[in-house]
Amino acid sequence: MPLDPKPVRIDPRVPWLKDLRRLLSPMSGVTDRPFRDLCRRFGVQMGFCEFASAAGLMYGGEATWRLVDTDDEEGLVGIQIFGSDPVHMGAAARMLRGKRHDVLDLNFGCPAKKVVKRCGGSALLADLPMLEKIVRAVMVESDKPVTAKIRAGWDEESVNYREVGLLLQELGVPWVTMHGRTRAQKYRGQANWDHIADLVEILDIPVIGNGDVVDGDSYRAMVAHTRCHAVMIGRGAIGNPWIFDSMRAVDEGRPGRLVGFAEICEVAAEYVQREVAWRGEPRGCFSVRKHLTRCFRGYRGAAGLRRRLFATEKSEEMIAILEEAGAQGDPREVIEDRNSMEQPGSQAEVD
Repeated sequence: MPLDPKPVRIDPRVPWLKDLRRLLSPMSGVTDRPFRDLCRRFGVQMGFCEFASAAGLMYGGEATWRLVDTDDEEGLVGIQIFGSDPVHMGAAARMLRGKRHDVLDLNFGCPAKKVVKRCGGSALLADLPMLEKIVRAVMVESDKPVTAKIRAGWDEESVNYREVGLLLQELGVPWVTMHGRTRAQKYRGQANWDHIADLVEILDIPVIGNGDVVDGDSYRAMVAHTRCHAVMIGRGAIGNPWIFDSMRAVDEGRPGRLVGFAEICEVAAEYVQREVAWRGEPRGCFSVRKHLTRCFRGYRGAAGLRRRLFATEKSEEMIAILEEAGAQGDPREVIEDRNSMEQPGSQAEVD
């Protein structure tokens, strides 16, 4: 059954948005350049950098600027910034002029304590006058279209996505991405797709849905339920870049494929190489662990394989272990189809 997103008004500044369906969410410690490049191979159409502090960019922090290293990156790429000061946010947007990116996204959705306690991220859902000032300040300074990601509200007593969405549309953003939970929920419970569907209905611009999509079936279900224009994947992509292949299969009207164990090992080894080339050793080896923890979930012997991988800080040894495991064949039987497994909570911070 073909997907049926709602017909929407496409901003002429982003004509490519018409065919955009699969996006990778900004995630701290996850969506670095190597992972974005890997996800593109499996069908992501737009990848976002790790979200960056506007103050960090303004004061020239080398580590912060490395988060938005997009030079010569192929395909559509977005940069997302967060902060609570319109001056800082505007200054960061000005400093990003000429930087390789297709949109500048504003983080009004992150529930992380260290972001919220500075009145950034989802805290701004409780201060719409300040949110508006930030959007206006960034739009004045940015040389790229400015988009925004939000949540349903601060908590169940202050659900205000309608008001926020209409404000953002009036201010001129080309799209709004919405996560179906409130800030108070963080990542607990279920994302409320009814809220996303409601926002889709009331806005003329595209709404990108986010929350609880973990495979092709749930992707199809979200679009059918909400009629959202596209879907952004966050935690569901950690250790599972194949999720975008499953989504692409839905978009192309063909059956998805079961990812074999040998392929998982091969791609994991490639990712180790990419991360070490990007970050050096041993940082690259540590960085891949969050992905390796999930890659092999559901396979017999997965715990032992992870222990061997985590016992070394040398990429050559990690790659050798992965090649050995892949050569031994499928340790099946898989407990269940890994492409439809529930994705548990993660320590990764998502915008």
